[in-house]
Amino acid sequence: MKKWLVSVLFCLLSSTVFAADDNVQHTPNTTVELHTNSNNEIIAEFTMAPLWHIYWKNSGEIGQPTQIKADGAEIEALNQSTPKVHTIYDVLHEYFYDNKAYFYLKFNTLPRELQFDFVECNNICKPESVHFNLQANQKLDDQNFSAVLAVAEQTFPQKITLLSPTAKNILHTDKIGDKPVDFIPAQSEVVDAESVVLNDNSISWQTIDEQRLKQALILTDDKAYLADIVYDDTADYSPIYIILLAFFGGVLLNAMPCVFPILSLKIFTLLREENRTSSPWRNAMSYTAGVFVSFMILTTCLVVLKMQGEALGWGFQLQSPWFVGTMSLLFFVLFLFMVEWLPFPAFANDFIHKAAGLNEFTTGFFAVMVASPCTGPFMGAAIGYAFMQSTSEVYLIFAALAAGYALPYALIELYPERVAQFLPKQGAWMQKVKTILAIPVLLTAFWLASVWFKQISDVYFATDDSGLQWQEYDAEKIENLNAQNEKVFVYFTADWCLTCKFNEKIILNTDSFKQFAQENNLHLFKADMTEQSEEYFNALTSYGRDGIPLYVYYQNGQYKILPLFFSVSELKK
Repeated sequence: MKKWLVSVLFCLLSSTVFAADDNVQHTPNTTVELHTNSNNEIIAEFTMAPLWHIYWKNSGEIGQPTQIKADGAEIEALNQSTPKVHTIYDVLHEYFYDNKAYFYLKFNTLPRELQFDFVECNNICKPESVHFNLQANQKLDDQNFSAVLAVAEQTFPQKITLLSPTAKNILHTDKIGDKPVDFIPAQSEVVDAESVVLNDNSISWQTIDEQRLKQALILTDDKAYLADIVYDDTADYSPIYIILLAFFGGVLLNAMPCVFPILSLKIFTLLREENRTSSPWRNAMSYTAGVFVSFMILTTCLVVLKMQGEALGWGFQLQSPWFVGTMSLLFFVLFLFMVEWLPFPAFANDFIHKAAGLNEFTTGFFAVMVASPCTGPFMGAAIGYAFMQSTSEVYLIFAALAAGYALPYALIELYPERVAQFLPKQGAWMQKVKTILAIPVLLTAFWLASVWFKQISDVYFATDDSGLQWQEYDAEKIENLNAQNEKVFVYFTADWCLTCKFNEKIILNTDSFKQFAQENNLHLFKADMTEQSEEYFNALTSYGRDGIPLYVYYQNGQYKILPLFFSVSELKK
């Protein structure tokens, strides 16, 4: 009787201790402490007893991977500590943590319960599990979280993205710098360990049963990299080919719908002969310089922000309400100026002329700012490739894109007399033409204003007047449907992407597309990137792309990226 009473009291006391500090749990040889912030991020700090260890996500040929389960939430593993590599008798490999390990997790909403399943080993191994009730005792401490994260980051591998050709398993590791000394797949039983070949600038391997490796740990003599592997056909091409791709993509960008208002400004500038200098070369070089400066500023911002871990892609500035609101006001002022409805004093007229893009340099500068949300033919592959290479290659590819974009209008500036042959002599007709050219500028101002209003009010309408049943992007659901050989169509879009809206009118909202969707039980998913979304951006880059629109079609367990202006006939192939 006394033994029973002692046992009950001990259990009650133990449960009281655990309840008092629910962010710490213990097993005989491992202590797990959670650190939570107000952004639904959690760092799980594992402390192992001396001579004991637990295993990485791929345990190797011994042990069992550490698994994380969340009740009522989706888990995104942002990073985790670099494991130790241990080889036994030159035959068996294991990847484990001893002493300390950190798991950096993010959730769409804080889970009700969080569970860690792992095996702790010494000479013997024991399966263990710890449970946390986060709803019962949430401890949100941003300051402490930041301090722990600073320590944890010292143990994390550097996250990078590398391209592999779709039909091959090979990574070019020029981006890493030092020669790889070890290559550890993050998925177990996917790679044939005997097939891995490490060269100075590449890693190749063979998979088991035609599986696809998604992530791997790459170790050099003094650094660790966690590489997300993107499979893309462009990875098979030389940098020269990608540069040419970017150049022609820049040329074709001039024909994209989002450039129409800028085209109006360009033509308007040509018609105002009193504002033109006498040197065609000076005009052409000034416009080209404006394009290059604008491209380089945007590229530098992207490079710096990506180095800081921001999930941003091409056209990122239009995810900012401040930028969109400013551009909307600027285009409205431009409209008033073009139709001469607003008389400006001489000093103000001169300021507007210089700042609003009515001379060659500022025309080129603002042409890039507004056109950047567009992804024209060839551009998607080139931009996606660029941001998976070294910084110097990023700038080289975007310089080629800038050169292509500047070329058509620069040629017009160089040979204005050729353009003059197709224009009537100056007269009253020019005022009507200027008014017509002002209409796209006004429409752009209204469009940007509507995007700005949605961004500041978080008003997004779930209804779709096209009659199509779109679902919100869900990677897990898409993967499950693809595994069942269902047909899936994925659309990456944003309200600030004019090409997206243009394609909706001429492709997605047509009767032929609707009919195809109904007849083939097509599952439609939409990722709306009007506001910054790390989840959607990561999904975008997983297809080797960095800009929108993007259309992905799943069929027979495989997917293909559709052209920018695709037709329904391409879905029937």
